[in-house]
Amino acid sequence: MRSAFFSIFRKSPFESLLRHAEIIREVAPLFKMAFLSYLDEVPSDFEKYHNRVTLLESEGDAVKRNIRGHLPRGILLPMDKFQLLWYLREQDKILDSAQDSLHWLSYRYTHIPDEFVDDLLLMVDKITSVLKSVHPMVAAAESYFQSFSENYRAMVKNTIKQIREYEFESDQVERKLLADFLNYPFDHATSAFHLVRLVEYMGNISNHAQNAGDMMRAMIAR
Repeated sequence: MRSAFFSIFRKSPFESLLRHAEIIREVAPLFKMAFLSYLDEVPSDFEKYHNRVTLLESEGDAVKRNIRGHLPRGILLPMDKFQLLWYLREQDKILDSAQDSLHWLSYRYTHIPDEFVDDLLLMVDKITSVLKSVHPMVAAAESYFQSFSENYRAMVKNTIKQIREYEFESDQVERKLLADFLNYPFDHATSAFHLVRLVEYMGNISNHAQNAGDMMRAMIAR
């Protein structure tokens, strides 16, 4: 029976996928604290949070490899195998983009004009919300594929909707910041480039989260 699908495996692939999503959730507060430390000009604290995110990203890569190496062979999954692998790839890009943002931020100190700090922190808050939203989406999906309950399917769709809202809000702030940074009279062009590229890296986090949500929606539609 469909409702007992994952019970025939010693371990559901969604268990590891959920662990990967949990790592993304663990990154969320560290990501925010790293930015706050950078703005407060406390490099030692920034590096502490930056390094913790780097370690979590490495753990996420290990989980990703484990999922790829232990998918059941010769037995049909309740979704296309390549669909699941593409979803995993997109979920992992969320983690990669969070690390890339902090890596890029670490390359130099750029003073952020006071008039842009609130918008930057607003974007950080939206990204933090995105990072926290992946886990409940995967948890609801795991429950759905165990029971094929319409209630769990609705929960998955609701979490996807929330991720899309966060992505939209993040995108609005991103566009404003890009225009502001490109038009601000910085003393050095490198400062503008550093901040513009930073905002683009941050935007990639929510973009990949939305892509993952769209892929998840396609999987539960089968």
